[in-house]
Order: sequence, then C-alpha cells, then structure tokens
Amino acid sequence: MEFSDKNIFEMFVENGSRPGFWLRRTTWGNSCAQVVSVGEFKGPPPYYGNPKVLADIFDLATGELKERSTKLPVPGTYKTWRQIDPPEWAE
Repeated sequence: MEFSDKNIFEMFVENGSRPGFWLRRTTWGNSCAQVVSVGEFKGPPPYYGNPKVLADIFDLATGELKERSTKLPVPGTYKTWRQIDPPEWAE
C-alpha cells in the first residue's frame, strides 16, 4: 500500500492554515472532498490534538454534491488520504 507523506492536518498547515484544498481517500471509489473547516489545534504536530475536520463530498466525475459538511474519519492517518488538484468542474 502506498503511504502519503502528510496527514490532513499537515495538508491544512501547508495550505496556509486555510480550508479549501481537495482530497481523495484511497478507499473511496469515484468520490473526492473539499475541506471546509478544521477545528482549533490544541496539541503538537503532527496530530494537533485531533481536531474535527469537515468536508463537502463530491462525485469526482460529475461534481455532484453527495454530502455537505461531513466529518472526515481519522484525519491524522497517513495511510488513506491524498491531496489532489481541484477537479476540472470545481469553481
């Protein structure tokens, strides 16, 4: 299995501590997510106290919104999350 070199919290910091970046999870089929919020950091890196991460989930091919402001599971893991470029249909 391929591992990411960053978890979602580290991606958030790399993005200027701003939401808005795009993700895929290796276990998702044809879905992607745009991070819409990350809770307050209350601990040291790389897990920062495991704050809540919310994202909008989309169909990767069509851009159809599947779920809004969904809590992402295990955002601190390195195994399953990959940052992606915004899909072509994204505004």
